[in-house]
Amino acid sequence: MFNLVLCLIVVSATAVWGTRRFNVLSHVSTAYLRLRYPIKTVDGRETLPTLPFEWPNGQGNVEKYLHGRENSSKWGAEYGPLYRIWSGFHGEIVLTRPADIETVFRDSHTHLKANANDSGHYMHQLLGICLGLISGSEWRLLRKATEAPFTRTATATYVQTVLDHAKQHIASLCETKPKKWQLQPYADLRIYPFLALADLLYGKLSPPLKTQLLEIIPGRDSVFAHMMMGGVTRYKWAKYLPINANREMDDFKKSWGQWNDNAHAEAVKKAEKGEPVPIVQMYASIAEGNGSREALLQTLDEMLFANLHPRLDVSIGALAWSFVFIAANPRIQTRLLSELKSAYVDEATRDSYLLSQSNYLHFILLEAGRLRPVAAFSVAQACPTQRQLGPYILPAGSKFVVDAHALNVRDPLWGPDNTMFRPERWAEGGVKRAKDVRYCYWRFGFGPRVCLGKYVVDLMMKALIVELVKGWEVKLEHEKGGDWEWDQDTWALPQDMRIACVKREY
Repeated sequence: MFNLVLCLIVVSATAVWGTRRFNVLSHVSTAYLRLRYPIKTVDGRETLPTLPFEWPNGQGNVEKYLHGRENSSKWGAEYGPLYRIWSGFHGEIVLTRPADIETVFRDSHTHLKANANDSGHYMHQLLGICLGLISGSEWRLLRKATEAPFTRTATATYVQTVLDHAKQHIASLCETKPKKWQLQPYADLRIYPFLALADLLYGKLSPPLKTQLLEIIPGRDSVFAHMMMGGVTRYKWAKYLPINANREMDDFKKSWGQWNDNAHAEAVKKAEKGEPVPIVQMYASIAEGNGSREALLQTLDEMLFANLHPRLDVSIGALAWSFVFIAANPRIQTRLLSELKSAYVDEATRDSYLLSQSNYLHFILLEAGRLRPVAAFSVAQACPTQRQLGPYILPAGSKFVVDAHALNVRDPLWGPDNTMFRPERWAEGGVKRAKDVRYCYWRFGFGPRVCLGKYVVDLMMKALIVELVKGWEVKLEHEKGGDWEWDQDTWALPQDMRIACVKREY
């Protein structure tokens, strides 16, 4: 009994000591960073509102991404429309107003992405030199090596392949329940974009390659979790520590590199038979000097595994929310079904419909992306020259992030029904013109650095939506049945939410 009490005392004392030590380190770091990196008004009298540094990660990555939705409102209410956060020891200025975003992004082609997204050395090992996080000549070379399969023209050739994937995926979910089944938004959609994109990049995978690829996922998930939590792994010297995070990183990188080499070897055989396979061209382009092998592997990682993190609401999150909004709005589902019946006349009309950016199906994706953007805050990037935003002078090299929730939902352009899911708004008045929402809407980014895979991602999401809605009536239910009471302010998908799918009778 005495030993138990003693242990409890030691644990409690250690916790109190650790908390106080972290508080001291946070206060000292805050004072130093504000003194070292001052941002003042034109007259020098006022300082840009800045969050205190929280040891050891500042406000990134957990606070900026995993808790980004709630922090968007919280920080905005406390610090105003322009303020600074810390990602590690790097300051990032948060933009919430279209006018400020236009001032910053008018020359976005000259911007420099933050090194490893200001997430530290562990992130650098994982994705630090992928296409989305590099700049300048390195970016141009790697883009040249990887962009061919993602152009709008190339995407048009994938329609049947993507539709086949969508049909197969839905069939796998309902094969034992032909009349009614329940879709679990995240769990049931997680693997669809991953495998569909893998087949586009590497050619149709053989069963052994597919199995090996799926076996890599748990290790990659664990590595990504270490990176998101930050701490000691932020620092370069941490790679010498005998910790699990380092061993898991080494294991993942070895298995990922070997799998890609195996997949490439298999793809070469397909190419010799006349089948164009993007990975073959990518490897050849790297061999010609357009980037490094490591940069290509990280970019392929970025393309594929980015789809597998529902907590960050990337492709799966966007797809899941589209289904939720459709299921929550019978009127919208009815209108979409009517449009689908008109569009599916023949193959050419079908393909044109799925690739269009001016129909109700596309407006559903735009509206879902508006209300539930893929991430709360954008990747940090730096302006090469000084900027003035309001009364504040931002030095050259200042890093900026866009608050997607402030822009997509809270901006007056979207009022007065800004929190409502209403796809029709994209065909009304000025909102239908791209230039009117250029700096009021964040989905794939701004300027020449927009997401490389935007056309392919949209096609994959549309294909699955179409294949489900054509065959099944969908509505929200609790896990054990009964209607789900939908609330427009629901931001995180509840664990017990299901989408009931009932076979349509024609």
